[in-house]
Amino acid sequence: MSLHEAEENARPPVLTIRGRSRRRRPPRVLIVDDLVENRLIVRLYCDQFGFLHEEVENGHEAVEAARSGRFDVILMDILMPRMDGFAATRAIRGMPEPISAVPIIAVTTAAAPGEVLRYLACGMNGVVAKPINIARLAEAISAALAPPSRAKSRGGASALAAG
Repeated sequence: MSLHEAEENARPPVLTIRGRSRRRRPPRVLIVDDLVENRLIVRLYCDQFGFLHEEVENGHEAVEAARSGRFDVILMDILMPRMDGFAATRAIRGMPEPISAVPIIAVTTAAAPGEVLRYLACGMNGVVAKPINIARLAEAISAALAPPSRAKSRGGASALAAG
């Protein structure tokens, strides 16, 4: 790998969120993961994107934080103690709008096609595989924050499986 290629790979991707004004406040992200190392990586990526963020360690804390209504997207680990990502997502989807409509992206090591279908069935909007690739995380967040398309408004499912 040349020095130029290494520099290109080190630069964070440009995050373009379709339909969002540049004057609007940065998106607010809830990072949910029981492992501090994973939260650190996602936090660093969110910092590179210029996002505001908060972190919690489990599904119970995620549900309580989501209840505040201050998040634009939730990055949800699946396998956590106390309450897993499935149960936390179902609890959030059971809240009144607009809280229940916040996009939830699974961030997990289990991103095989069959698993992705399980995440979508429980109410998640997309999937990013671990180890996390910054470009794929940017793509998933951008897709989740984009205004609804006609396909979505007619009931079409939308998912981003990033491996």
